[in-house]
Amino acid sequence: MKLRKLSAILLVTAAISLAASAWAAEYRTKLTLTLASAAQTDEAYVLTVPADLTISSSGWNALSGLKVEHDTASRDKFSSSKKVVVTAVSSNDVSAPKLKSGENLIAYTFKTASSDTTAATALSFEFSADEVNAEGGTSKSFGVDVADFSTAPNGTYEDYITYTAEVQSVEVSFTVKRVGGEDPDYTDGNYTVAAGTTWQQFIDSGNAPTCLSIEYGGVWHDADNSLLDCGGTAVANTADKKRVKPDDAIIDGATYACSDYLNYQDHD
Repeated sequence: MKLRKLSAILLVTAAISLAASAWAAEYRTKLTLTLASAAQTDEAYVLTVPADLTISSSGWNALSGLKVEHDTASRDKFSSSKKVVVTAVSSNDVSAPKLKSGENLIAYTFKTASSDTTAATALSFEFSADEVNAEGGTSKSFGVDVADFSTAPNGTYEDYITYTAEVQSVEVSFTVKRVGGEDPDYTDGNYTVAAGTTWQQFIDSGNAPTCLSIEYGGVWHDADNSLLDCGGTAVANTADKKRVKPDDAIIDGATYACSDYLNYQDHD
């Protein structure tokens, strides 16, 4: 489209006639190409909500699905450290969904499938970065389970499902095991940080226990910078006993411990 606009400018400019002159003259044609600035954000997404639904019977009624996809107007993919969380609630009654006709009410609940045994008054869906960035996005199904209305008064019963969507940081939880002592800093601890957080960032945030420190310039076991705990011994992942470095990302669900906790079986 932009190229066609450019061609139009050229055609209009070419249609201008100039009178002949006895003196040498210089003429210029100005070429202008304007490109819209595409949003450069790693948090851009498009949400598609289900189409309107006419209830056909009591019990299970499926909706067309909730879809989240990457915003193609953005030049960046959706960030792997983020997720999209979408909640669905009844506009008539957030705590107890109802279809309403005047003063008459028909109750319903949310379900993720006809076989779902959990009747929810609201639903929350999480879309990971992989789901958002997938070709064509990702859809998640759900529907409503409507109470028996065989004895309800005549009328048109309606409700609107309200959706709220927000981008949240993906969090990872981990444990640090220590040899216990009277100092609370030297007891076991459970922590939560944003996905992709390194040990250096965790310490710099001020949320790490004060006994964690970084040794610059090498310690006895390695020439590289090292993460220390428990009064100066190295920190390792208990799964493989491999020592961690300040620039290593903290792993979700991992348990870390210092050398004396691991009986000095840790390694680089």
